[in-house]
Amino acid sequence: MRSPALHRRLALAVALLLPLSFAAPAAMAAEPRQVIDTLDNALLDVMKNADSLGFRGRYQKLEPVLDQAFNLPLMARISVGPDWSSLTPAQQQKFTDAFRRFSITTYAARFDGYSGESFTSEDAKPVSGGDQVVNTKLVRPKADAVPLNYRLRGPNWQIIDVYLNGTISQLANYRSEFGATLRSGGGDALIKLLESKTAELTPKK
Repeated sequence: MRSPALHRRLALAVALLLPLSFAAPAAMAAEPRQVIDTLDNALLDVMKNADSLGFRGRYQKLEPVLDQAFNLPLMARISVGPDWSSLTPAQQQKFTDAFRRFSITTYAARFDGYSGESFTSEDAKPVSGGDQVVNTKLVRPKADAVPLNYRLRGPNWQIIDVYLNGTISQLANYRSEFGATLRSGGGDALIKLLESKTAELTPKK
């Protein structure tokens, strides 16, 4: 027969092993191409149901997808550039919130119908700074394909820039416009600029 001391040692060993045996595996960050494929699938779904969803429905469907796929707070800072430090903390937060609304509104407004489009994507390619770029195309049956290439940053692999037509940095375009507004009118004028852009894209009805 086993001694009481041996029973205690076995019980202790089982107790120590149980957390290792039954612990849930740690969540793994999606790979860059998976992030883009998930985004593209969501955009196609919204396009195919654009009329029934309406603008507000498209916004609500895309909101969590874009929050997951894009690092919108970082993109807001990059879009302002070195002048970011000239904004007060309150202005920085207001601008970040306005940039997020503007970004989601832009997608909800532009992906507003479906005519047989599809997306293609390539495997991610490393670029400077440890980032990855995923080249994609919006394939249109009756028009040329539109390159939309995404730059992602780890470790969680979120988009930090979009290259329109494959080469034109969206954030570089923003930085030029935002910088001019910030220098001429200050932080409040910059926030108003984004709010006005969002209002222009939002249907009135």
